[in-house]
Amino acid sequence: MLRSVAIAGLVAALALVGCSMPTPMSNVSPEELAGTGWELQHWQQRNGGAYPLLPGGNGGPISIRFSRDGAANILSGSAGCNRYRGGYTLGGGYLQVMPAATTRMACLSPERAKLEQDYLTVLTNATTLTRARDPGRDLDTLTLASNEGDELLFVRVMGGEPPEPATVGNTLGGVPVQ
Repeated sequence: MLRSVAIAGLVAALALVGCSMPTPMSNVSPEELAGTGWELQHWQQRNGGAYPLLPGGNGGPISIRFSRDGAANILSGSAGCNRYRGGYTLGGGYLQVMPAATTRMACLSPERAKLEQDYLTVLTNATTLTRARDPGRDLDTLTLASNEGDELLFVRVMGGEPPEPATVGNTLGGVPVQ
């Protein structure tokens, strides 16, 4: 009898743990992402509002690029003012982004600096990555979502990669600043 109660308790505990885990949603593999570049078009915040994506300043568009270095999955891009690079794993429907290394250029405005910091936080907390293609409109989108409820919607840069992260933030009208 005591053994039956213990087994029933264990089954109930496992059921509770299973209920607390998020449903896997990622529908893309690292192999499909390798060599692709994307620009952030929309940020839906957890409160339902859109995060304002500030243009201009010393920053360019927020971008992400996926590549492979041997067996390692790499993501890199521009966070607005600074470049970043880090690793990620994607499997079983889940995404895990490792904290990224960033350059240390100062953003010209406090708002731009906050946007950049908030983006890197959401990127690191992203748990799912979904891709949607609409060939009729020549549109390829990627959505990174965090458990906290933020969603980052990226549009693929067709016919090539986004600008090299090394040039983002160091150009004036597309001309490198010396």
